[in-house]
Amino acid sequence: MQSNKPEILMRNFDFYNNATWQQVKPKIKAIIEQFQQQSKPQIEDLKSFYQDLEYDHSFIQWMFPNFYASKFNPNSYKLTLEERNRMIKSETIRKRFYKNYILILRFFGILSKSKQVIVIDLPDDSNESNQYSQLQTQTIQKQQNPKGLATISVQESQNSNQKQSENSKIKQATLDQFIKSNQQTTKDEQQQELVLIDKNQFELCCLRNTHNLLRLKRILSSLSVLKHRKEAIQLCQFLKKELTNLGREKVYQEYFSGFDRYDEELTHKELKKKKGENRYFNAYKLLYVDEDLVEKVDISIIQ
Repeated sequence: MQSNKPEILMRNFDFYNNATWQQVKPKIKAIIEQFQQQSKPQIEDLKSFYQDLEYDHSFIQWMFPNFYASKFNPNSYKLTLEERNRMIKSETIRKRFYKNYILILRFFGILSKSKQVIVIDLPDDSNESNQYSQLQTQTIQKQQNPKGLATISVQESQNSNQKQSENSKIKQATLDQFIKSNQQTTKDEQQQELVLIDKNQFELCCLRNTHNLLRLKRILSSLSVLKHRKEAIQLCQFLKKELTNLGREKVYQEYFSGFDRYDEELTHKELKKKKGENRYFNAYKLLYVDEDLVEKVDISIIQ
């Protein structure tokens, strides 16, 4: 018996799940495939890469879906809550989405670069020395010779050598353990930093071809609702820094400041140090969802 329940279409989910990229034009499809398949894509014709992405206005809605219907591409589809929930549960989709993010960053002249921070917490020598001194006191035997000079038993020297050997072994074991665990760290788990590698392209996108500012707003929104909030905050703060350096902080304030961290995302310590007005997510909901969803979502939509 056939069900009368209408089929729920999930066009954005299908775009990433099927990964045929048929919804975008051939040139854009080829670029997406390159970034999806290569860990370090080599762009042979940078000028064409920039131009293809600049003049095509129908791909960004597919690559970065959000809860708004596009005014520029009627053939794209507004994200639904059910669709979004299915997308963020798929590790494969999240990885494909992230690779498309790396692609669009490169269009803006930005590179996402691995930044490994190595912190090795070795045993504190001073603490060990103090602990050893207490033990040493129990084994040292002082004897007065005829001249009144103290002599220390051989046992102290033996214990000292043994302790130094044990300390060296502890440190080496700690280092070996760190190296082993670090080798198992995946690229996705490595800390990333954003680096401006093409200032001219960044200025062209943000200061001359200003429709790209709307693209960036969509990207920030999409990143946030599709389980990449950390990347959205990082990009937002990067844009603040670079636009301020260009003397265009007003551009940041007008387009992007609303996407920065909210009070709910700050630690207790950060809240204590915070100055200025409160920033609660509820005041910025419309950056992420259209009016039909405002009453249905809370900050969990970006967590």
